[in-house]
Amino acid sequence: MRERILRHKVGVATIVAAIVVGLLTIYAVPLNPPLGDCFGGVLSKDPLHCYALEQAHRQGVIDVQTVYDADGMLYFSLRQDEDVADRGNDTDEVLYFSLRRDTDVADNIRDFIKAKSSEFYDRWPDEVPDLSFYRKCEEGLRPTYRECYLEVGLSYAALPKSAVYDDIRFHTGGETGRRLLPGWATWRQVWPATASGASGSSETPTTFDVSDVDMTNLPADACPEVLYGDPIDFCSRDQDVALSVVGVEFGGEKMYVQVKDPPEDAAGIHHFRKVIDPCYDVAGRCVYMATTTVTRIVDGVETHTATSTEVTIDNDGPPPPADSIVLISVKYSWEELARWAEILDRFATSRGNTIGIMRAMLGKNSWGSTTAVWTTDNLRRASKDSFAHYDPSSIRKTIAVLGFDAQRIAVALPTLLPLLGIPVDAVGFVDTEWRGSNVYAVHDVLALDVDTSPSPPVRFASTVGVPLPLLLLARNVGVVLVVGGAVALGLRLRRRLAPG
Repeated sequence: MRERILRHKVGVATIVAAIVVGLLTIYAVPLNPPLGDCFGGVLSKDPLHCYALEQAHRQGVIDVQTVYDADGMLYFSLRQDEDVADRGNDTDEVLYFSLRRDTDVADNIRDFIKAKSSEFYDRWPDEVPDLSFYRKCEEGLRPTYRECYLEVGLSYAALPKSAVYDDIRFHTGGETGRRLLPGWATWRQVWPATASGASGSSETPTTFDVSDVDMTNLPADACPEVLYGDPIDFCSRDQDVALSVVGVEFGGEKMYVQVKDPPEDAAGIHHFRKVIDPCYDVAGRCVYMATTTVTRIVDGVETHTATSTEVTIDNDGPPPPADSIVLISVKYSWEELARWAEILDRFATSRGNTIGIMRAMLGKNSWGSTTAVWTTDNLRRASKDSFAHYDPSSIRKTIAVLGFDAQRIAVALPTLLPLLGIPVDAVGFVDTEWRGSNVYAVHDVLALDVDTSPSPPVRFASTVGVPLPLLLLARNVGVVLVVGGAVALGLRLRRRLAPG
């Protein structure tokens, strides 16, 4: 009788223990992810991103001060203590680098966030957004959605693609660091919540504040000190001719040279062509001197020496026709376009940039997407031939501007450009900055030793397709039942083996 009561007590204790273990397991590994407010709800539709970044913030990997929405691109402003005051505008190389780059700091931060992303997926797979981008990957690149989301999605970035935002980026230095990034004046603060900040108005401004745009140390009109050979080596033959050349394009048997103020008389045109190509009117053997630069480093000092080499070209046929070098008259010189592009690029980091210009550069009218906005009647996209190749005779150098909203910027340029001393027709087109690169950027923050490999239970849960909390619950309850059964079996054997 006593043994029966004891076995009954053991059975009850086993069941109670199993229930307690189950509750503790669910508490320790919750069925729902332990998310905070996701930075004021900013990442509420991206729970994996919310979890990974909240964990990084809580554990001091990153110290988030403010979060901004830049027209669909999310910026995390980090409060790391760094001296960013003397960095100027060299933001691409100094302030914020892509996590694609191989540096110890970037690798450690990326590895931490990747580890948390993998942990989230394996524990709460039902919370991971179903994105068509990764479904297409699943159809051809990887056998499972998980592999696409984690392996492909994290190949070049710390986080998979967001379900809401075009991109997620980070910068250090707080407010000081933010003002070094292009387009910062248009960012809208979304965390912590505030009533102030950029208005995000789509109306065209009536004027712009350009008082903080540096107009000094602009590109100078001069031949380069280092000559690399054709076609730059014509600087060594005639600098006046060289400096009037804006761009050179080749097509078929012809060279198309864009020139500001080209010569109009026959002698001047002939001389110009001879500078560009000394053999253009020579039949048979052509001999001329080509100048290049030899660079040497002696005792840590770099020196450049111009070296002239005799070039011999044997032409068995008649000389090339005169129109093999076509001179195309253009309005602005290379120096003017380069200087104005630099001014516009500096304006991108100005407080007056309320229209979202991201950058400006020297470009061609063969660039730009199909949605680019052409800003002047004097220039359109270069034409194409029957093989869909650009006609070199229609290609022109121009200034290209990229930003958040190409149409809005194009409408505002006639107001902005005169304030910067730039002719309105110097900008050829405006295009929308491509922001779907899935490249997340961050500056040096804190190097950590992080084990990114999933734990054995996480790996097994992923393999069998069972959520980790349920797997751990089954495992722990099973252990209790086995132990309880072993105790009961021991008592039963003890009874049988007892004397009498």
